[in-house]
Amino acid sequence: MQILEISFPVFVAGLLILASHIPLGHQVLKRGIVFIDLAIAQVAALGTVLASQLHGHADHPWLLQGMAILFALLGVGLVAWINKNFPEWREAFIGLIYVTAASALVLLVAGQPKGGQLLTSTLSGDILWLDWNDLILLGIVAVFVQLLAYFAPEKLERFFYLVFAVTITLSVVNAGIYLVFVCLIAPALASIVYRRSKLWSYSVGSVGFVMGLMIAWHYDLPSGACIVVSIILTLLLALMVQQLSGKTLTTDQKI
Repeated sequence: MQILEISFPVFVAGLLILASHIPLGHQVLKRGIVFIDLAIAQVAALGTVLASQLHGHADHPWLLQGMAILFALLGVGLVAWINKNFPEWREAFIGLIYVTAASALVLLVAGQPKGGQLLTSTLSGDILWLDWNDLILLGIVAVFVQLLAYFAPEKLERFFYLVFAVTITLSVVNAGIYLVFVCLIAPALASIVYRRSKLWSYSVGSVGFVMGLMIAWHYDLPSGACIVVSIILTLLLALMVQQLSGKTLTTDQKI
């Protein structure tokens, strides 16, 4: 019963992250800026750590969120400028943004007793320790993104960078960079590669998340890493099923 009480908020958090990330993931793949997630997530993490260094995490939680969003907005603003002026080299510049933010973060925590632990937390997150209060903003953002995706997709495209910055920032603070990147890219690929329904995206993301969470609980392994690997394996399995079903359909049509 205790495990259920702890894991259920995490499960809901996973569904909310997927609900907000899958529409954005399709936009990312459509625009060809795959590594923007890693770059902006790293910039947002830099803002969070900088704020915590100046004021402390416990006393100013909203300051951390605000600083992370501010840094993320500056990051997407820079990416938008690069995309406009150097479209053919945007992935290279986005990679440089990621490396710069990551290196600045290393320098920021250098010499601190818990510096290594802090770096690990920004990458893998502490999703197992989320409670219901942590899900409020995730829920609001998930509903907002879904409404835009279904009722005003043109506005999602128009304000993509703004929505992307806020969504990624809130997710990174709760789940870490690796999990956020996988939730953005892997489920979207599940429906884009063979041009299938978006239900494949939500199915792959949900099944992979639940399986990874169960494995992490059962074997007492890091939850973020387990979920990341599980979603990727679920994606590969889904693509294999789609490929085989496509070959079967082609054969049947020839007959």
